This record gives sequence, structure tokens and C-alpha cells, in this order.
Amino acid sequence: MEAFFAVVDNISGFIWGGTWNGEQALPVGFLAVLLLGTGLFFMIRLGFLPLRRFLPALGELWAGRRAQGTEGAITPWQALSTALSGQVGTGNLAGVATAVTLGGPGAIFWMWVTALLGMACAFAESSLAVHFRETHPVTGRIHGGPMYYIKHGLNKGKSKFGGAWGWLAILFCIGAVLSAIATGGMIQSNSIGQAASEAARTLGFNLPLWVVGLVVAALTFLVIIGGIKSIGSVAGKLVPAMALLYVLAAIVVIALHIEYVPAAFAMIFTHAFGLEQAVGGAAGYGMLQAIRYGVARGLFSNEAGQGSAPMAHAAARTANPVMQAEIAMIGVFIDTIVICTLTALVLLTVPGDFKRNPARFAAEYCVAKDYVALPENTNVVQIFPSAYDQNRAEIIVARGAEGRALLEECRAKGGDVSDEALRAAVEDYVTPVRFAWQTDAEASGVTTRAYAAGIPGGQWIVAGALFLFAFTTILGWSYYAETATTYLFGERAAMPTRYMWVGIVFLGTLVANTDGLWRLGDIANASMALPNLIAILLLSGVVVSLAKQYGRK
Repeated sequence: MEAFFAVVDNISGFIWGGTWNGEQALPVGFLAVLLLGTGLFFMIRLGFLPLRRFLPALGELWAGRRAQGTEGAITPWQALSTALSGQVGTGNLAGVATAVTLGGPGAIFWMWVTALLGMACAFAESSLAVHFRETHPVTGRIHGGPMYYIKHGLNKGKSKFGGAWGWLAILFCIGAVLSAIATGGMIQSNSIGQAASEAARTLGFNLPLWVVGLVVAALTFLVIIGGIKSIGSVAGKLVPAMALLYVLAAIVVIALHIEYVPAAFAMIFTHAFGLEQAVGGAAGYGMLQAIRYGVARGLFSNEAGQGSAPMAHAAARTANPVMQAEIAMIGVFIDTIVICTLTALVLLTVPGDFKRNPARFAAEYCVAKDYVALPENTNVVQIFPSAYDQNRAEIIVARGAEGRALLEECRAKGGDVSDEALRAAVEDYVTPVRFAWQTDAEASGVTTRAYAAGIPGGQWIVAGALFLFAFTTILGWSYYAETATTYLFGERAAMPTRYMWVGIVFLGTLVANTDGLWRLGDIANASMALPNLIAILLLSGVVVSLAKQYGRK
């Protein structure tokens, strides 16, 4: 398993960061360039429509609480809520924490850029999804999404497996299934398990992960067994309520620490362009890391350009494709510009009694700068445990001497390795830090600790929000997995997919290597996004034509 995750980390690094075997093969990851480039292309070609039509789109969303057309299965509001159920998840809590701890505060800036350009991608893919959707002749179910606009837009309605572009639709469906399993199911349930266990420990007892898994799996089954109408009904009520409550809680925490907000924004902008790291001579690496993790986590969070949300918007009873596409833009804005930004500000502004392992940070620096190489099929965590790792004492006893030798080699080659780092490699020694984002805690644990320090009972706010965010994401992605499998195997695959999804959710809570799971999610997202971006670029003329037809350009 360790060897598998080492390969996953290498592939993820190449896709998003342009690195291969620890070396910089490309200035930035090729998918990051394609994603941002596609968003910029549509933003310009549509005459900055996402910015011009932002306020009218809010009005359309409010009107969309009721059906606006005769075709479709759910209201435009429920379609957006279903899409948001997939978008607003662990990416808004654990994902933001991962972006900031691995890419620095500057990663937030690149998440913003990804979101603004992603609004243009969301308009393009969602307008195409509604325009090219189809109704099953027997079941009456609405089917839409990238595979259908590839089939009808590029492949001219030919067999789903044939024609010049049939392969692209199949590739997207395979990517969608893999992405659903990794990011829509397992990462979500895993983060629920982490948060529940962390909250339970603060009360002095251990909560087995398998118990959490059974509860989440059972609740998932109760909702998804009814299909898109059941999912849309639950999402339409739950998603707006949970988003509003989380926003209010975050605003309260930030308001209590308002004096740190100016410095937080200053860090976001200076780190985004490597200006802070320039003092230490690592400006290029710092900026590239910020771009890599900001764009990767931005996509993971808002899913713009990935092709998932269009499957939900295609089911809307909307007046026209452009109206629903404008509503889809609002989803990207809410997810990243609002919710992710609030989470980031909590991480950057709440001081507390936090800690980190200086040896681990030194090791990550040494490996990134290519001063040393770790043993094959080994990652930093296996030699240099987190300050919060329950097994850190055992790891230090077993591999401390090996870790110190690596750091001494790095220092001998000119690396910046402190005496504290050398000491921490062989002793159970940690150093205090002021803010949660500076710690080396795992994913959602960073956010949990920040809220716990920011407001009494804050850990329960995170536990509750993460459960709701992740649970609704599990619901939304169950529909995406079902849409992809029914395209490949027909309507008979719908019910088996729902049952298998429940099992995936349960197993996700038991996965131990969360870092590997996040990187596996990055690869799965890429395998889904690539065919979708190709498709919407090739169909860009149709997108512009639809915008003109309905008076938006």
C-alpha cells in the first residue's frame, strides 16, 4: 500500500505541480494551466458575462425556488442545492486547511482565481448540459452532463460507444466513477470520521471509526435509495441551512479576532507571488506550491470545469439553458469566494496553543529543494511524525536515527536545518506556533483546532459542519456516480450503484493514509476534468450561440 501511495503522490505532483520524482519537470502542472486557461478563454469570449450577470443571476436563483419550465425532475433551486451538496464538502474545511498548510497562505489567492475563472467554466458546461440533455423513453428519467453533450454536441447523436468522440464520453464516465469513489465518497466519510474522533477525544473517550462509518452509511442509504428527487428534496432544505449556519459561525469567530485580519490578507497576497519566501531565497518554490495547492483544492472544492455539477443542473425544470447556467455560476461563488475564504480567515487569524514538529518541516524543505532523497516507497510522515500523531513516540524510536542522518546530510549540503529540527528527529520534542495553519496536524484536524481555540465549543461547530458538508457531498456524488454508470451500462445499473455507494462510504471511514487519499482524489479529479475541458472548448461556439440566443451577449 505504501508503494501504491508513493506512485499516487508522484502522479499527483506531475498533474498539479509539474514535478516528477521530486524534480521540477514543468514550471506548473499542465492541468492547472488548462483549467485556468479554459476559464480565462470563456471569460473573455463571453464578454466577462459571469461578472456582468452576477446580480441578475441572484434574482434568477430566487425565482428558481419554483419550477420554471415543463421538462426536468427538480426545481432550479434544488438543482443548485444538489450541485452545492457536491461542491460544499470537506474541500471547504479540510481542503482549505490542506491548501494552506502545504501551499502557504498564498494558496487562498489562487483558489480565488480558480473560482472567478471557474464561474465562466460553470456557465459553459451547465448551459451545454441543459441544452443537450435527454429523457429516457421508458423510465422518463432526465439524463445530462458532459457525456451527453459529448454524445449529442460532438458525436452528433451517434452510439454512445461509437463515432469519432465516443471514447471521450467513456473516458469522462470512467473518470467520474473514480472521482466519485475517491473524492465524493471516501474522502468525505473519512473526514467525518476524523472530525468525530477528534471531537470525542476532547470529551475523554474514543469513538471507533467503524461506528461512524455505519451511521453515515445508513443515513446515506435512506436518502439515495429514492434517486434524484429524494436527493434534490433533501439538498434543497439542508444545503442552504447548513451553509448559512456555517457562515454565521465563521463570521463570529473572525469578528472576535478582527485585529489579525489585515495581516491575514497581507500574507495571502505576499505568499501568492512568493514575496514572503523571497527573503529565504525560495520564492519560486513558494509561489509554485501556492499555485499547485490553491488550484488543486480550488477545483476540488468548487468543481468548476470538472463536469460534475452540470449533471445536477441538467435535471432542473428551467426556462432555458442560459438561466440555469447563470445559477450554476452562483454555486461556484458561494462555495469558494464565500465559504472557503471564511475558513481560511479562521485558520489565519485565530491564535492559540498550537505546535508542530520542526524536524518534519525541515525534512519537507530538504526533500523539496532536492538536498536529500527519502528511501524508496517512503514519505516524510513515516520518518518524521506530526506533533499530533498518536504514534509519534514509537516512530521516533524506530526511525529517529535515520531521520537525523537525513537532516544532517541536508545541512552538510547547504540546507537550512536548525538544531531544533535535529533534536526533534530523535526526541519527542515539538515547538509552539501561533496559528493553526502553521501546525502539522492532519487535514480537518487543523480546522477543528482553530475553531476550538477561537470560540468555546468550536470543535463541535467543525464536527457538525463537516458532517453536514461531507454528508451532502456524499449524496450529490452518489447521483454523479449513478449518472456515469447508467450511461455506460444502462438503466439496470442504477440500483446496484446505489447499494455499492453505501459500501464505499463505510470503507472510506477506515482508510488510514489520508494524505494519500487526498492525492488520489487529485488524480481522479484530473481524469474527470480533462475530457470535460476538451469537450467544452470544442463546443465553445455553441456556448456563445446560446448566450446570444437568450440575450446575454
